[in-house]
Amino acid sequence: MRAYLQLVRLPNVFTAMADILLGFLLTHRRAEPWPQLALLLAASSSLYLAGMVLNDYFDREQDARERPFRPIPSGRVSAGTARMLGLVLLGLGVLLGLIVAAWAGDYRPGLIAILLAAAVYVYDGVLKPTPFAPVVMGTCRMLNVLLGMSVSIDPWSGAHWAAALGIGVYIVGVTTFARSE
Repeated sequence: MRAYLQLVRLPNVFTAMADILLGFLLTHRRAEPWPQLALLLAASSSLYLAGMVLNDYFDREQDARERPFRPIPSGRVSAGTARMLGLVLLGLGVLLGLIVAAWAGDYRPGLIAILLAAAVYVYDGVLKPTPFAPVVMGTCRMLNVLLGMSVSIDPWSGAHWAAALGIGVYIVGVTTFARSE
């Protein structure tokens, strides 16, 4: 169990939840309807955890050289199991987004969950070693904030878009800086 908790980097999931809460509370006066908020938190958490698992899956050869203690190169979690776990978590995140969409009668939660899942997979599996990686990571965080806003009954205002974009730009900067460390 410890290897799986290390693989998903469980303590980091709260950063994704903070994005959802930011988006939700920007578009609602309080945490109501709480069941939809809970499902959005679960969808975001699932997508974030998927990203952590798929990151290690796609980096397994590099980790074998540089971080052999990580769960996959150490053999505590097989590569196939990690891949399957990552894909299941991606699917669960999308499913939860689609459930919220159906419940709210609004396509946005489902669409954003699908876009976020695609961005997570493309980041981890294709673009991470490229110069585009920071922009995709920032896009993931922006989409996560938008997922939190997605059950708003009112249209998003310029301030809503600015908040989501601001988080995205911040993460582009952090990711760019971290790549040069």
